[in-house]
Amino acid sequence: MIDTHAHLNHSQFDTDRDQVIQKAFDAGVDKIVEIADSQGEWLAACHLARRYPGKIWAALGFHPHYAADFKAEHGHILRSFLKQSPQALAIGEIGLDYAKSEAAADIQKETLKAMLELAGETGKPIVLHCRNKNGEGRGEDAFDDLFGMLEQHWKPGARARFSGVLHCFSGGVREAARTADFQLALGVDGPITYPKNQNLRDAIKAAGLSRVVLETDSPFLPPQSIRGSRNDPSRLDEIARALADLFEVPCQEVVFETSKNAQELFGLI
Repeated sequence: MIDTHAHLNHSQFDTDRDQVIQKAFDAGVDKIVEIADSQGEWLAACHLARRYPGKIWAALGFHPHYAADFKAEHGHILRSFLKQSPQALAIGEIGLDYAKSEAAADIQKETLKAMLELAGETGKPIVLHCRNKNGEGRGEDAFDDLFGMLEQHWKPGARARFSGVLHCFSGGVREAARTADFQLALGVDGPITYPKNQNLRDAIKAAGLSRVVLETDSPFLPPQSIRGSRNDPSRLDEIARALADLFEVPCQEVVFETSKNAQELFGLI
């Protein structure tokens, strides 16, 4: 199994990080992509990947939560990191967040534009974040805005099948279908197990297992069995089992297909 999205350098793992990583490997996780979504995390992510060669890789980006702090120099620094760090295989997570980010939509879009242009320049796949505001409030639709940004500023290139992933996919059938236009895989994690998320399960089933990758988003979004507790990559098998139930296939088939998708997405060996 491949966990395509984890935050192992989060402070919640400061007391037992190596034990958590070993626990994941013991549970059948072969590879983990460590996500560093602000400049302060880039070096730590690359360092962690160097400590676990061939097992942990890094994605470096600028999360929309920090968009208000983004300056042009951050793009230059990130370009240098990507050039000098073979462990850094993707740009992310990047995107739009209309639920929690304090940055205005236009500020988030400017940051995303810079990240998409850098991805096009470097040929790196992208790890996307997209959240709508719940209930009343901001009128923009984050998914529509994200797709508009991709149409204007993203050139997927000639990658095999996937040029990026929409991590922790939270849209419906319409949004899932739209992601195929941009060669995006769908990242599936803990929310697929939540009883009230039938719309999400319907969207993932409509998209098909051939477009899905597994993730935990550790330490966030634990599966239903430990909801309210710290998540970690060893729980990836629970996501695989939930997908096996959804698609009515053996769990081994889910592991095989999603691992193949992740390998194609990130160029993993």
